[in-house]
Amino acid sequence: MLNYLLKRLFWMIPLLIGISLVSFLIIHLAPGDITTTEAGFDPKASEESRQKLREIYHLDKPVIVQYGLWLERMVKLDFGTSFASHQRPVFLQTKDKDGNVTPGMIEEALPITLLINVLSLALILVIALPLGVISALTQNRAPDRAITLFVFIGFAIPGFWLALLLMYWTGVVHDWLPISGLHSQGADAMNWFAYTLDTLKHLTLPVLISGLSGLAGISLFVRNGMLDVLHQDYIVTARAKGLPENTVVYGHALRNALLPLITILGLSIPGLIGGSVIAESIFAIPGMGKLFYDAVLMRDFPVIMGILTIGSALTLLGNLLADVAYAWADPRVRRGVMQ
Repeated sequence: MLNYLLKRLFWMIPLLIGISLVSFLIIHLAPGDITTTEAGFDPKASEESRQKLREIYHLDKPVIVQYGLWLERMVKLDFGTSFASHQRPVFLQTKDKDGNVTPGMIEEALPITLLINVLSLALILVIALPLGVISALTQNRAPDRAITLFVFIGFAIPGFWLALLLMYWTGVVHDWLPISGLHSQGADAMNWFAYTLDTLKHLTLPVLISGLSGLAGISLFVRNGMLDVLHQDYIVTARAKGLPENTVVYGHALRNALLPLITILGLSIPGLIGGSVIAESIFAIPGMGKLFYDAVLMRDFPVIMGILTIGSALTLLGNLLADVAYAWADPRVRRGVMQ
C-alpha cells in the first residue's frame, strides 16, 4: 500500500504541471487582458500607457516565458499579486517592511466557501440517504414514484432561477431572510449569539440552493446502489436466516451500497473549495466562486491560475483519498491494491 501511495503522489506532480500549462495557455487564448479592462474605465488611456502596463505585468513576453515565471513562483507557493488596483497577494498574506499585513485573496475567501459547502454537503447527506433508501425499499410503489418525481424536478430546475425565486419570496415578499452578503450592517457591534444568528440567517439561502443542486443526484445514486445490493445472494441468505428487516437493510445492504459513495465524496473535495459561482454571485457572498467569477471578468490571470491550480491539486488529491478510503472500506479492493 505504501508503494502504491508513493507512486500515485509522484505521478501527481507531472499531472499538475501539465494541467496548469494547459490552463495557462487556454486563459491566454481569450481575447483581451487586464490592460483592456483597466483602459475601459479610462477613455483617455493611450496605447503607450497600455503597453507600459503590459510590460509591468510581463504580458509583453511570450506565453511560455510568462508560464515559466509563474511556475517558478508557484513552486514556492507564491501565486503572485493580483492585477487589480488593490495589488493584494493571491494566495497567502504578506507583510511589508513596516509590519503591515495584507491578507491573501484566496486565504480570505476560502473559509467562507468551506463553511457554505460543508453545510450543504451535510444537508445533502441527511436528506438524500433516507430518500434513496425509502425509494429503493418501495420500488415501483407510490413513495418511490413521488421521490423519483422530486428527483427529476430537482435535476430540471435551474439553480439561478430557484435562487431568485427564493430571494423574492423569503426576502422581498415576507422579509424572513436576508438576501445578500454574510452579515447585516452593524453586525460587528453585536454580541456573539446575535452575530452567529445573523450569520446563519445570511447563510440559509446559499446553503439551501447549493444543497438542492446536489440532493437529486445523491438520492438517485443511493437508490440505485440499494437496488443492486438488495438482490445480492447474501441479502437473500440473511433474510432466510430470519434476521430482522432493519438489520438486513441498514446493517448489511446500506453499508455495502454506500461504498461507491466514498468515491463521490472524495471527488467532491474540489467543489468544497472551489465554491459555487452561481450561489455566491447571486447572494453576493465573498467566497471562492465569486472571486473566480470576478477574476475572469477582470482578466486577472494570477487569481484565475491560483484558483485553477488549487482546484486541480485538490481534484488529484481527492481522487487519491477516494481510492485509499475505498480500499480501506472494502478488503477485496485492498488486496488488489497491495498486489
